[in-house]
Amino acid sequence: MRLFHKLSAALMAAALTAALLLSWIFFGFHDRTLRAAQQARLRGMQQSVASMLGEAELERDPLLAVDYLSGLCSSRPELAACELDIGRGLLPLKLRGKPPPRPGEKFIIRDIKGGRYTARLDFSSAALEEERKSDLAGVYSDLAAAFLGAMAAAALLGVLLARWLTRRLKRLAAEAAAVGEGRFGVTADVGGADEVAELAAALNSMSARLLELETMKKSFTASVTHELRSPLGVIETYAAMLLREPGRFGPEDLEVFRRIKENAGRLANFVTAMLDLARIERGKMELRPAREDPLSLARDAADFIRPKAEEKGVQLSVETAGGGQALLDRELLTHALTNLLSNAIKFTPAGGKVTLRASLAEGAFRAEVEDTGPGLKAGEAANLFRPFTQGSAAPGHGGTGLGLALVKAIAELHRGKAGGGPAPGGGALFWLELPGAPEAPGGGVITL
Repeated sequence: MRLFHKLSAALMAAALTAALLLSWIFFGFHDRTLRAAQQARLRGMQQSVASMLGEAELERDPLLAVDYLSGLCSSRPELAACELDIGRGLLPLKLRGKPPPRPGEKFIIRDIKGGRYTARLDFSSAALEEERKSDLAGVYSDLAAAFLGAMAAAALLGVLLARWLTRRLKRLAAEAAAVGEGRFGVTADVGGADEVAELAAALNSMSARLLELETMKKSFTASVTHELRSPLGVIETYAAMLLREPGRFGPEDLEVFRRIKENAGRLANFVTAMLDLARIERGKMELRPAREDPLSLARDAADFIRPKAEEKGVQLSVETAGGGQALLDRELLTHALTNLLSNAIKFTPAGGKVTLRASLAEGAFRAEVEDTGPGLKAGEAANLFRPFTQGSAAPGHGGTGLGLALVKAIAELHRGKAGGGPAPGGGALFWLELPGAPEAPGGGVITL
């Protein structure tokens, strides 16, 4: 269950509990008030009867007491029976329009003395209870209406409060996700002075510190790789010069020189890739867009890499569709296509096939490179576009894990995108897309 639903349910449950408790307290208070009012009314009737008995004695007129009690008992529904003693014992009075008491009916009996006369009043417990229930029914109806209104208001307030709280937490979650993706420096302004605001401040501080460290790392990487480039070039050049004089050295020395040249070249390529990546990350990669034929560039990239495919025994084919020109950087796109093709050939065994499909429609260019290699595991493709990340099939094939990261960065520099996944017939399929752009694409910092 989502936090929004939990908070809404908790707030509504709290409001329901409070409303029920208050209703129960109010209902009990009103019940006690009704009981007290009934008792006060019974005492008032007793006092009235006592006064009338005293007056009848003073007037020496017992009929006055008889008439008064008969009228009182006949008119009051809570009085079930009345008895009067005027010197001949308690005798029941005849009541007009009222049935005699039912057998087993419970009474509240009050004996009243007024001089020589005595009266007994039998109050019906059932009538008093029915009167109390009738009064409470009205109160219950009002309470039910008030309870429903309060619950509707509480539900609305609960949903609004839960939405407000979860919206702030969602902003923090988005910031944390962005930091997790490497986009350091993002901040979330949630406002307030509560614990959520404290958490936001801590996350913002962490994001700013990570951005500072990331900037230092990129600057250090760019500086180190730039310093390594020249000496590596010198090493590779001298090794090549020594290999041109086989007569001066023995076979073992020549093998050592060859290995030095190959490894210096590999390291130089790695340094070049690192420099390109650092330039793109720092927004210093120069994008020189021009009207070009991307399909022709795709064929040129395939022709450039074809000797490597033939050397390994891999069939390389090119399929194109559409035609025209698009606004792009010729060198960067060629670099990206060469990386995709080189990667596919590296992982395709001898006798396999690599296919480059390129299409151009309305200025939008798409290139796909499909191979018949070992393929990819589920969910593996997304991570391969991160720097220094290699797939499960990489061991034994070499590489630095920068090729696909550069492809993605070059595509994003053109405001495009790159991706990949398992090929329909086995193997892997990687692609890049460059959208049609009436204006020159803009550079900028590409976060990897």
